[in-house]
Formats: sequence, C-alpha cells, structure tokens
Amino acid sequence: MRVKFSFLKAKGVDPVLPLHHQKLISAFIREMLADYPNHTGLYNFSTLKGTSKIQAGQIRYMSSKVSLALASSDDKLVEHLIQKLSSHNEVTIGKMILVPKAHQVIHDPQFSVQMKYVCISPLVIKNAVAGEEPRTPPLDPATHEFSDHLFNVMIDRMEKAGYSDEDLNSFAEFELQPDKTYLHKVTEQGKKLVRHYKNDNNEVMPGYLIPFTLHAHPKVQKFIWDTGLGLYCNNGFGMVDLAATT
Repeated sequence: MRVKFSFLKAKGVDPVLPLHHQKLISAFIREMLADYPNHTGLYNFSTLKGTSKIQAGQIRYMSSKVSLALASSDDKLVEHLIQKLSSHNEVTIGKMILVPKAHQVIHDPQFSVQMKYVCISPLVIKNAVAGEEPRTPPLDPATHEFSDHLFNVMIDRMEKAGYSDEDLNSFAEFELQPDKTYLHKVTEQGKKLVRHYKNDNNEVMPGYLIPFTLHAHPKVQKFIWDTGLGLYCNNGFGMVDLAATT
C-alpha cells in the first residue's frame, strides 16, 4: 500500500532541512510507529518534496505545501500512520513544523516483467561503512556487476520477508538497465552520478538517483514498489516511482 501525505508549512518557522535529510524523516516515522510494535520493518519513503532551492548545503522549501510518499507491504502499518498523522495538529521533521493536510492512497500500477522507474530517494546497494567514506569505488550502474549485486540484495530481502524457495527460484530473471541518455548527460555536464549518504546509524554509503528499466518477475516489481529497492529501505532509501511516459 502506498500513500502520499500532504503538509502545510507552519507560519513563522524557517522552512529549511539538510540536503540529505532521510535520517530526520526516519526518526519522525519511527516516532509515529512507537505504538505499533513488532512490525516487519518492510516500509520505505521518499525525500520531502516541494518547490525548493539549495542554499549552503540545505534545502529551503519555497512552496506552502510539501509532500511525503510512504509505502509498505503491511497495509495495517500504513493505515496506522494515516490515523496517527490525522490526529496531530502539527508535526516536526528536523526543525520544520508541518501541519498535516491530507493524504492520498496511490493505487498500484499494472505490474509486468518490464517496468520503468525513477528513484525518489537514493538507491543504496552496498552495506554502509562506519565513520568514513567507503574505500572501495562505487559500482557503475551500467555494468552487469551492479545489476547482479542488486539481485542478490533483493533475493536476500525477499527470503527474509518469507517468500518460499519455489517463489525465489522463479525470480531468477532480473536485470536493471539504467537510462543511458541520463548517464551520458550527467557525464557530459560533469555532475556526480554517486553521492554519499548516511543511514540511521550515521554510517556512510554511496547512493544513486537514476532512472532505469527493470526486467523482473511481477511479484518482484510489486515487492519493490511496496518496500523499496536495495538496502536500508526503511531508513528512507530505494523508493521508486514510475517514470513519466513520453
């Protein structure tokens, strides 16, 4: 189940968050789930979205409304969060004070073997390193190694989520193909394809914000839509949305 929460910015409060603010959103969600114990942890969420500009390593939100997407394979967890947010006149993420305004349940797309996605929170495929930047170079998303590594991560997560051996064996078809036009554009403009982020334990890991096509079993596509792709998904990494059609 996937939902989009809308908030209004509280007046008189500086609407600024760190550029990489997933830790702050994660802390907020954990607070909302404090009275929903023993959940599976199979959820993920986007960055905080809204018209904004970057100033001195921070995001300043210019629009009066901001939004947050959240998804989980546990519908009751999402329903609990909807109820919790509806009961609050205002909530705090970092130093931002927000007024819950509305929510919209996002219906599942038609899952097929081939789906085109964009990352709406960074995709992480390697385990984090405590206290320093990773020493090994990040994987190139255009390589088979990148796709194979992501497949192994996905299978491990689905096994832990309770999928049967029969199901897991049927998921062998898996290939991620990044948008080559996007990769070329990033290279031409001299921009970074990989940036370093921190998880809830303040550990550093490389992350990607790339559009891609994923060839995988429809059940795998559904799992990714509900719980995220890659590692540290319930820390706010690996959320995807459908790529815009042209």
